[in-house]
Amino acid sequence: MSRSETLSPSLIATKQEEAINAQTLNKRVNLASIEILDENHVLINGTKIKMFGNAFGDLIKVLGLPKSFTQELENLFNRRSKLAFINRLSQAVATLGKTKSVNAIVSPQSKTIVGFTQSSNLISNETFFELADKITEGQGLDVTNIYNDPSNGKAIMNLRFDNPSNIKGLTNEAFTPGLTLSNIPGTGIQVSPFMQRLWCANGCSTSMVKESYQLEDLSSDGMNKFFNHIKSLRENNFIPAGYGDMVRGASATPASIREVDRAYNIIKSAAGESVADKLTQRTRNYNAYSEKGIDFQGKKQYAESNQSVWSLVNAITYTGSNSDNLGLEAGLEDDTKGELQVTAGNILTSNYDLKARVDSPFGGLNLDNQIGLLMN
Repeated sequence: MSRSETLSPSLIATKQEEAINAQTLNKRVNLASIEILDENHVLINGTKIKMFGNAFGDLIKVLGLPKSFTQELENLFNRRSKLAFINRLSQAVATLGKTKSVNAIVSPQSKTIVGFTQSSNLISNETFFELADKITEGQGLDVTNIYNDPSNGKAIMNLRFDNPSNIKGLTNEAFTPGLTLSNIPGTGIQVSPFMQRLWCANGCSTSMVKESYQLEDLSSDGMNKFFNHIKSLRENNFIPAGYGDMVRGASATPASIREVDRAYNIIKSAAGESVADKLTQRTRNYNAYSEKGIDFQGKKQYAESNQSVWSLVNAITYTGSNSDNLGLEAGLEDDTKGELQVTAGNILTSNYDLKARVDSPFGGLNLDNQIGLLMN
């Protein structure tokens, strides 16, 4: 059984300083001064600036347009017409609407815009860590990881509650609960359950609705609700309701070939093809179908693999938590480790392709029992 070490005070201070130095800058700009060139570039007061991540989607949201509507525009016309329409709408909103300006969130390291928001009450990483200190104080929580993404200023902190728990009915499935605290520019501070699997020290953050909380501003009301939420989680030892059932369900559900492909591509982007194939058994599954002459193209979500959903979740978290054991030429960056942790949690809490199946008591079809075929 394995467990990750907690961070020393000096390492915590170093990683916090790195995150604070990488935090985003906020610039209020007039909406009328913005012209969208494409999904990755804008002109602001005549200066061309690159957009990164979900910045384009944020700007669309500020204008009050649903994402599905902009996609439909492109389907009906073309990309150029879509952008022209959005720019005209932006000018109209700036002239006639209530939104005269927006907050552009800029990464000082990548020199790109990483988001737009109407709010001006953005939470700095410095304030984020001050809140984290208040949360850990007297709660029995230890810091196991701090990740920061210098490209967009995002900071993630994992806190472990040193009280191991077992998942009934499963062998080698013990975990320590805790919290993942994330500060995302333009979104705010999010609290999510953090589960660390003791067998191999994998870490997984899950956005389970009941236990997750979003702090969007530092108002008295917002802070009171935030700390009341932390208190309620502590009363349950930071273990999310239904977590055991979720793990048992993922362990008992075969992953589809589509889900194997997804896990393979996630790991491949971080650690390369060889590691991804070894951990997901993708080639073995493809070969098994090929040898039987079964074509699953276009039906991958219905094709059963030899992996469980839980196995794929742990393959992803293992990549992020134990990258030093994968034989990589260079270790994974903090932002990549954090994304793997969150992505794995999203898969765990998703609707699995083959979840709706009902176990059969017959073990396959027996021709002797096909009454309709015998009626001739």
